[in-house]
Amino acid sequence: MSDSDKGDGGSGDDEPKRPLEEIEKELEEKCLSAFMEFDTADAGEIASDKVIKVFEIMGIDDDQDEIFRFLSDIDPENTGIIKYSDFKPRIMERQMEKIRAADDTDELLDAYVAMGGDEDGGGCIDADKLISTIKEEFGMTIDIEKLIEEVDEDGSGEIEFEEFVELLSGS
Repeated sequence: MSDSDKGDGGSGDDEPKRPLEEIEKELEEKCLSAFMEFDTADAGEIASDKVIKVFEIMGIDDDQDEIFRFLSDIDPENTGIIKYSDFKPRIMERQMEKIRAADDTDELLDAYVAMGGDEDGGGCIDADKLISTIKEEFGMTIDIEKLIEEVDEDGSGEIEFEEFVELLSGS
């Protein structure tokens, strides 16, 4: 995913995150502009083979399987014609989900680093420290030991970033 898809407003960590509404408006403008490049008849539709080019203009770098699934969703009868009224809501929803997921990952990484993990997602955090933080500092009564036991696959008592994400996101 490119920096512009993440919703962080650019390249540096010091830049404030842009509001999702602003990102959504920019994405909508890109969507319309890219689609209209191939809607030469101004009919609100393009040939399905042009969707790859629309994605490229929008900065979306999906693989062919993802593009095929997308096309199947918006043209289930395989007419070969993609209407903007079908394209826009699906691409907007899809891209905004990606942006929100990237924001969630950024927040989880921040929490991981605060607990002692590395800024690049490397390293690990001590399970006992995590238990203490959740129970004593946050006053939560969840059975964090059981949850940690479920995600700490190697039983090391150290939580890697992937395990931390699974623990906090419930995935």
